[in-house]
Amino acid sequence: MPKEDPRSASSAARSAAAPFQNAQILRRNQACHQCRRRKLKCDAKRPCSTCLRSHAYAVAHAAPGISHPPCPECTFDEVQVSEPNVVDTQEQPKNKIEQLENRILELETLLLEKDKASSQPTFTRPENVLNPYEPASLFLGFSDVFGLGPSFQPDITFPIDHVSHSGHLSSGSSLDDLAGVAVLIGDPASTAYSHNSYPGPDVISPSWPRNLPDPSVLRHLVDAFFNYTPLANRLFHAATFRALLSLPPTHPKFPHPAVLHAMCAMGSMYTSAIAPTPSGEPSVLDELSDDFADNQIQAAKHAVGTSLRTTSDIFESLQAHVIMALWYWYNARWSEACVTFAISLRYAIPCGLNVCPPFDSISCSTMSRASVIRPATNVVEEEIRRNAFWIAYMTERQFVAINNFAVLLDDQDVCQMLPVRANEFEQGIFVSPQDREWSHEPGVITNHLDDQIDSFILHVKSTMLLSRVKSFNCRYKSKHHLGDPAMTPDPKVKGIPGIPREHLVQTTPAFIELDRLIFAFLESFPPHLKDPVANGQIDVSLLTALSCAHFAVIVLHEAHALIGHSACISSCRILVAARAILNLLHEAYTTSRNLATLGVFPMVCWFAAGRVLIRFLRSAIDAKSEEHINALRVEVDFIRSVVNGIGDSLPHAYHYGKMLNDYLAQSCGKEYLQPIEHPDISRH
Repeated sequence: MPKEDPRSASSAARSAAAPFQNAQILRRNQACHQCRRRKLKCDAKRPCSTCLRSHAYAVAHAAPGISHPPCPECTFDEVQVSEPNVVDTQEQPKNKIEQLENRILELETLLLEKDKASSQPTFTRPENVLNPYEPASLFLGFSDVFGLGPSFQPDITFPIDHVSHSGHLSSGSSLDDLAGVAVLIGDPASTAYSHNSYPGPDVISPSWPRNLPDPSVLRHLVDAFFNYTPLANRLFHAATFRALLSLPPTHPKFPHPAVLHAMCAMGSMYTSAIAPTPSGEPSVLDELSDDFADNQIQAAKHAVGTSLRTTSDIFESLQAHVIMALWYWYNARWSEACVTFAISLRYAIPCGLNVCPPFDSISCSTMSRASVIRPATNVVEEEIRRNAFWIAYMTERQFVAINNFAVLLDDQDVCQMLPVRANEFEQGIFVSPQDREWSHEPGVITNHLDDQIDSFILHVKSTMLLSRVKSFNCRYKSKHHLGDPAMTPDPKVKGIPGIPREHLVQTTPAFIELDRLIFAFLESFPPHLKDPVANGQIDVSLLTALSCAHFAVIVLHEAHALIGHSACISSCRILVAARAILNLLHEAYTTSRNLATLGVFPMVCWFAAGRVLIRFLRSAIDAKSEEHINALRVEVDFIRSVVNGIGDSLPHAYHYGKMLNDYLAQSCGKEYLQPIEHPDISRH
């Protein structure tokens, strides 16, 4: 006899069991009273099948003379029955999501109110210590206000505690976000990381990253970073970042350690007063805080390396590199700054931030990816990424503009939307791509949308203009050699009167187009964005945008200027540009703003203007024109005084001031290096 196929047997068993498996499972108290009392199965029909069978059996086997009711007794609990076609909309997933989104919005609003109400530092300050937020106390190092005595040495032992990175290896869900935000508005007495319940320097949670300062110091340094570092409020969304800083360090949304370390290094330059070292050497910080800042940079580099090895938090590493490069630039560590700026822009490429759909690659390879980071989850996150790219682009272009280094990313490989206005970024307002400008559009530098223009966008455009000038200078010889018509000088022009020259670069179509573009850009500024010092307050981005455009004139024309020849157009152009930068410096000097907080690039523009004016001073000396000598000397001495005054506290300004003094001594003689009185840049 053939054996039964075990598969058919199991199939039959499943079929036999199917009625029980597929039977409707009743909720509690839905069975009839009789089945519940007898502990029998009930299908909740009225009457149920069990009661019908029992009644039929009783009638069929009833004793003589005993009668039964025509219908079985089958009673149920009274239950409110809803209409069959009415659906409880509260149970729909879409409505649940809407409820959660509304709740998150409500919690974020409460969080912002809480952050505004508790924005003051929680520590107390001795009376003899200057307010760390007053401009007069900037760039003067740490004080014992944080309880860091002279013997304090930051623990820089590596590897960094893995607890500090555990929250960054995976991203939380939206419910995690909701739970994290709920922590912020909970009872301060029960929330370990609320703003008012931070542990002091002697009481720190075991999960706190080992190389970060204690929470109160960290908050102070982060606030100083946002208050005084140019573009910090574009590189990050300040309100969101401060809110995330209130989360426990093990929370997935807690800021990345590399970013916090870099912020600590930058923020330490703005802390309360410690007198600079009297040696005359450049010093932003005293020995204690200098060690602290450098150790924070080393910790940031280690955290970035960990993220790179695990291919996680690449975007946060980009942000950290931008801050580290700025710190190197501030401290005149130019080789490290050059490499770090390039790395920050290089990070933007695998993140897919140099392009934006629909202008991304057409490659259809299964191995290709537009980005190695997850898509943005909201408008603010999307704009933070775009701003980070543009800031990395601008700082890299500004750093290499004054030397002969090639740029890392070709402008033709940038197809990205320009940033939104500041108020739209802060409020998270979505702006449609159709209502925005793109970097690769013709006329993007000189054409401005009325509702999509502010000083930061002009800052971006001025850097794009400077990048074009830089590319022209770097590529002219190779393209001229290849016979590029745009790089071919006009053969009809044989120099300027009295100085015959051939192959004048100024007569090439590309040079003429760039010169006209710079002039058109300066003329295109909207009326409300022409004055960077309105009402005594400096708009740093607008000041930098204007200075950058005039600096581009100097970069384009200076190599071709024949100083002392009135017929030389390039000489006239660089003199006008240098004095325009000088006028902007004069306007900034009349305000109460500490000029050291304007950033490094304005200092580069002042240095370039001073160098041009020294060349004209040399020409006036040769011509023995006392009138021009006196006027130019006053202009040069003012720039020197400002730069050298900032150099008392900032290494990069110290070195620019020293180069300016050396150039003046070599060009005009040491007698023109008589001591000058440094203006008090933090006098107000």
